[in-house]
Amino acid sequence: MEGIGNLVLLSGPPGVGKSTAIRRIAEHFDDERITAILSSEIRREGRRQGFQMEVLHTGRLGLLASPEVDSDVRFGSLRPDGRPRLGVTFDFLEGVACPAIVGGAAQQKTLVIDEIGPMQASSSYFRDVIENLLVSGNTLVASIAQSDDPWITRIREDQHAALIVLDERNRNLVAAALGVYLSTRTSADVARRA
Repeated sequence: MEGIGNLVLLSGPPGVGKSTAIRRIAEHFDDERITAILSSEIRREGRRQGFQMEVLHTGRLGLLASPEVDSDVRFGSLRPDGRPRLGVTFDFLEGVACPAIVGGAAQQKTLVIDEIGPMQASSSYFRDVIENLLVSGNTLVASIAQSDDPWITRIREDQHAALIVLDERNRNLVAAALGVYLSTRTSADVARRA
């Protein structure tokens, strides 16, 4: 894995295990060396009812999208009224998750983010935070959607990014190998700075 730089992106089709891989990578770090923002589905009776976000080192959870959210920013399948089913709220994303990312970057921590996707990218604050991270020199490990959104596409195609496309055959190996490699590299970096 020598030669992997400071921007590692995991991509792949929905449901392939990007979020699980990101969580497994984050588990290789201790809290003092990482800021991790993780996303997960909210399911009720086997049906997706939205998405939530978690700041891993604090355990704080917050809503990202739900059918109950009244918002002009909407995603998902269409409701009978023709509007997408999931309304997006930026309260937790902009009030908790983004400040945690900014704080982690200021402390030169490794940043692990799930996900750089269309819902998150609907927030101009989130986009600004990611743009600043890309030029900061911090290590950023993130899942990234296979979206045709021009901003997401530009990040996914960044020449400095190590883009790894996950599939069912490689996802577990990639997560384990990246977790060990990046946490070891981070520990070595901290020791050199001490």
